[in-house]
Order: sequence, then C-alpha cells, then structure tokens
Amino acid sequence: MTQNGNALIAITNGGSEKMINKIIFWVFAIILGFVNPLITFGLIILYYLPGIIQDLCNPCKEEQETEMNSFSDDVMEEMK
Repeated sequence: MTQNGNALIAITNGGSEKMINKIIFWVFAIILGFVNPLITFGLIILYYLPGIIQDLCNPCKEEQETEMNSFSDDVMEEMK
C-alpha cells in the first residue's frame, strides 16, 4: 500500500498465476476429498474435461484439412 491508501497493482506473467491457481485448486480438492470424495472426483473431471475434449477433436480437424488439400492442381483440372 502507498501512503495515500491506494493499492499497488503488480503485473505478473501468466505462468506464475497459472501455477498459483493449480496449487489452490489441488489444495481445495484434497481438503474437499476428506469431506466427500465424489465431489473431488467430479471437480477433477471438470477441471480436465476441456483439455480432453480438445485433444479428442484435434485429430478430426487435422484429417479434414489434409483431405481437402490432398489433390494436386493437375488432378483438380482433370476432375473438372
């Protein structure tokens, strides 16, 4: 804090902020695990679900892009 009561704002890079968020999440999940393990498993699944879905969808997108560009210009002309 400064002398006039205004708070200082620290600008940090995203790496340390992500690490703090992960630590807070896992501490919260462990503490909650003692109360109800099913809630902890649900939190962990929800935490990793977007990454899992993204990994599952990426091969589909790559296959579609390669199929579209697999014909050369000569073959495309012959097909017309």
